Amino acid sequence: MIPSAALKNVFARFGYFLLISGALICAPSPGFAQIPQQSEEQTPELQPISDAALPASPASYDSQQSSAQPTICGPAHLGRCLKDIAKDQAGIWTSPLRIRPRDLFWLAPFAGATAVAIHYDARAQQELGIDRTRIDTSNAISQLGATYTVLGEAGAVYAIGRLTHNDHLAETGRLGAEAIIDATLVSEALKLATNRERPDEGNGTGGFWPHGTRTLSDSFPSGHAIESWAFARVIASEYPNKLTQVGVYAFATAISISRVTSRRHFPSDALVGSVFGYLIGDYVVRHHAAEYIDSGFSLIPVVDVRTHTYGASIELHPDQLRIANLRRLAIRLHLN
Repeated sequence: MIPSAALKNVFARFGYFLLISGALICAPSPGFAQIPQQSEEQTPELQPISDAALPASPASYDSQQSSAQPTICGPAHLGRCLKDIAKDQAGIWTSPLRIRPRDLFWLAPFAGATAVAIHYDARAQQELGIDRTRIDTSNAISQLGATYTVLGEAGAVYAIGRLTHNDHLAETGRLGAEAIIDATLVSEALKLATNRERPDEGNGTGGFWPHGTRTLSDSFPSGHAIESWAFARVIASEYPNKLTQVGVYAFATAISISRVTSRRHFPSDALVGSVFGYLIGDYVVRHHAAEYIDSGFSLIPVVDVRTHTYGASIELHPDQLRIANLRRLAIRLHLN
């Protein structure tokens, strides 16, 4: 049996961090949340759309489209990247304010699993023992999930996408890098807040702030796990097929496990890092992936309240039409 005092201490330390994860997964996507909901009484009178309101020519339409096109984060627009990351961090750290009662359906089991893992962390590491071959192999595997490695992987995906004119692949690399940076910032902040000793430090029990402010440790959560799972979630969302999802999640799982078997982290460090990484990757995809899709077509509704006629004007631009983007848009609308 787990002592009640130990459980109370565990929940007190990690309650806020678990609230963060709950709000992340349930936060609405801005692509849909920014559309105001109006009642019938508040619905404004529909105005007819005259010919003067439509572009006079394809050239003028193209100029309007280009002027309205938002700046996308990328090597040429680093300022936009910094703004996106700052917005992400604000949304992540304020997410506990958006917790809803139904979130407890999965948040409570996660809290319980974390508490149990923390309680048995030291015993689990003791039972693993010290095997130099296993430790060296695990360290080699875990290097595939290091910050510089996963950022390099995301950068390579972006570069290949740009060189091959594959916008989907380039966006995957861009979103992946953003998710990794967000995950790294969250991880480092939590490490400073918890100051937990690693399994190979101190007496091996993984104490939180064991020596006050005299020394700093960085065991909780696992940075390799949170970054690998954030990147894996982006790839799995951008390419939602079973083979890809199994592959990227198996990769992230291997990284998380290797951090435990290499005696660099406790099981709870890897567990919380994995869950937080998954949620951060999902957050980035839902808040940035669907904003800049240009599918090469436009649908303009036409309403005339005087004659009670309704219609639509559809314009196609073959030079801009991207079937892949249309498919991705349909998939995202279905998932949301």
